[in-house]
Amino acid sequence: MGTIQLYTMSDADWGLTVGSQNLEDSITFEEGQLGQADEFSNIIMGSRIHFPLELIYQVVFIGGKRGSGKSYSSAVVMEEFNRLGLQFVCFDALDAHGHLGDLEGVEHLSPSKQETINMNKLVEKLKNTGSSLVLNMAGMGLEGQQKLIAEYCEAMLLIDFEGRGVMTFFEECQDFVPQLGRPESFNPLVRLCKLGRAKGYGVTLISQRPAAVSKEALSQASIYMVHNVINTKDLDALKEQLSFGTDKATIKKILNGITFADAGEMVCYAPEFFKDSGYVVVGKVDRPRRTEHKGRNIDVTPNIGGFAAPLRSVDIYEREDVLDYPLEDDEDEDMDVDVIGGKNLLEPPVVLDLPDYEWSPFDSEGDDFRVVESSGMNNAARAVGAIALLSTGVYLITRGLTRNA
Repeated sequence: MGTIQLYTMSDADWGLTVGSQNLEDSITFEEGQLGQADEFSNIIMGSRIHFPLELIYQVVFIGGKRGSGKSYSSAVVMEEFNRLGLQFVCFDALDAHGHLGDLEGVEHLSPSKQETINMNKLVEKLKNTGSSLVLNMAGMGLEGQQKLIAEYCEAMLLIDFEGRGVMTFFEECQDFVPQLGRPESFNPLVRLCKLGRAKGYGVTLISQRPAAVSKEALSQASIYMVHNVINTKDLDALKEQLSFGTDKATIKKILNGITFADAGEMVCYAPEFFKDSGYVVVGKVDRPRRTEHKGRNIDVTPNIGGFAAPLRSVDIYEREDVLDYPLEDDEDEDMDVDVIGGKNLLEPPVVLDLPDYEWSPFDSEGDDFRVVESSGMNNAARAVGAIALLSTGVYLITRGLTRNA
């Protein structure tokens, strides 16, 4: 009897690689020289990521999926501006940068839905004081945020900071310059991107969805800081915006590599500043933060002790149908009760005497369905219906017997 030899195929036989591929492995460029890392003339984001101070009047796009580190990187840039005595304004849609207000020379505002800001006075104050500003818009509705940004951009273009650079950051920029739709903020923000450089004004657009950001705005960006992106439409949008001429191989390397980036790792494309390194630098934002980062996920823990008491409708809404309920004889008239709108909430629920309903497939006008009140169908009506059905059956049977006879 012959023997059967079994062959065990390894991972390599299937074309798989052991271990996960990383950003450095998937994108291979000559490292090049980035210039001397002088902390007084460069904005330092990591061991390999340095930008000259001219970054302040550029149009920058910082992108990446949620949790990839884009808000962290944005905050590092703002901290570097502050450290170097440069001015910035941040429109913070998610309150991710609130702790930057702890830095000297940085103010923090949190307008509510009921509050408005005179943007002309605010911009005048920015000019006269030289202070930076973090504007938390989390307490405002989307239309209010869009209006605020529109008024800011228009006010900035009407004033001259006399050669002093100012960088403005827009978190969740897809809500203000979307690819689809034209909110109130769209035209003013695009104009700031196009005309701001002549006045020394820079714009940083921050989004996790490059495909959702207006191409008209993205086309103004000269610097891209791209963290991990995996959505196909977002990768296609970046492919369209990253202008490498006919070098398709370079574009492919970058897009393939981005999908392997860990949190904090990024591909920086800056033709004006990274000429010696092929326009691209791959690195990680590993500079320690000076302030706490608020843009993080919440901590979720199991609720071993069980759920809290269920909410009652009267705990949330003021009910107009709640009437004062008299106290029983054994109840204390002076006891504390929950009251909303002057109504006693400890009363029993209101029970409404509503008729029963059933579904009927057709109404008298031939509509698809209607709801009829079943209380109108009394026992007599039901009996009549049953007799009619029985009579019809007897008639059909008798007719059949007559024909056979």
